[in-house]
Amino acid sequence: MITAFSVRIPDKQKGWRALTERLRRDRVEVETRQARGVTLRHVTYTSYSGEVRLERADAAVGAQRDKILCSDKLIFPHGSGYKRFSSTAFSSRLCTNFALSVLRACPGAAGLRVGIYDPPAYCADFLLPVLEVCGDVIAVTSCFEPYFCVADRALSEMGAAAMVTKNRAELDKCDLIIAPQPIAEALLPDPNAVVLTVAPPNKKLRARVFDHYRFRMPNGFAALKPEELSEEYFCSALYTLGAQFALGSIVPLRACGSAGECDVKTLANWLDKRK
Repeated sequence: MITAFSVRIPDKQKGWRALTERLRRDRVEVETRQARGVTLRHVTYTSYSGEVRLERADAAVGAQRDKILCSDKLIFPHGSGYKRFSSTAFSSRLCTNFALSVLRACPGAAGLRVGIYDPPAYCADFLLPVLEVCGDVIAVTSCFEPYFCVADRALSEMGAAAMVTKNRAELDKCDLIIAPQPIAEALLPDPNAVVLTVAPPNKKLRARVFDHYRFRMPNGFAALKPEELSEEYFCSALYTLGAQFALGSIVPLRACGSAGECDVKTLANWLDKRK
């Protein structure tokens, strides 16, 4: 079961209605929805005072309070036990799926210099499909063993070699940087390079950065999603908490970020001009 938490604060009334509102007790409502093997418990807290007393929602939220789905505008007090669900696992799949589609659609992909930024080596297996279409691939990581294993396999099975390094400066001359993990370090890519990642970088990059994705949510799930949650965030919970792993095969329609929006074909053509 997945639990979502919403806060509703009614518009302020005037005159005697305002007094009546102040005297009303806050209300906690629970709605349970089901679709495609997923059960969502949606807890809505209506506050007439403008304050949120979480102890009144404890019974409804239960043991899910440390991984609760809610708007990023909702901040829980330290020590309350409430914690907003957060994971990049699904977004990482969107990022890598989109990147592979772009590379496979790019006529000159073999001539591109492609960098993979993955310090924790969570996406080491992604190196193999990239090497199938690109000849110049660099993986920047702080955890070498997973990438060395995949690089050895690529060499023995495909005769393809990749550079594995911790030196992030190797990314500076890449045409395309794929970062399936948030970029926490200062990178200095070419201003015309393309960066596909999963969140806005901690430090602004001078490249063309795309950090979130638009896609079609599978039928059925839309009826579960609370209005204030983005599709990417909600599907992230379905993928991670609801074991809906089939969502990991979704190829986004468009990548979005500070560089605007771009579909696979347009980005592939852009990169083809750089080879």
